[in-house]
Amino acid sequence: MKDLRNGLYGTALVLAAAGLGGCASSMTVTGEPGVKMGDSYAQVLAVVSRNNAVTKQVDGQGFRAEGYSAMFKDCRTKYFLFQGADGLQRVSYEPAPHLSVNQNCRQPQAALSSPAS
Repeated sequence: MKDLRNGLYGTALVLAAAGLGGCASSMTVTGEPGVKMGDSYAQVLAVVSRNNAVTKQVDGQGFRAEGYSAMFKDCRTKYFLFQGADGLQRVSYEPAPHLSVNQNCRQPQAALSSPAS
């Protein structure tokens, strides 16, 4: 009986360790292809700007981009936040209902043109 209990505890510890390892590795996933946590501002900006419209920048601290998200399978507003030498620390996504997948996640031209005077 004691051996069975020790075996169950050992199995539980192994599963818990595997679960924690899974959490640690998932924290490094950004959801953006070619971008890893800890990457520099310049590296991330270069990669993200290839397929997204960068709409606001705070040099060295963060930027906002709009484009398609393979993770969500729709258009998203994406925020990339950095902390000095530690590089990329946070990536967050918000729905972007004003963008259309049919328009390559760009705002429709009618929304961009100024009203006639």
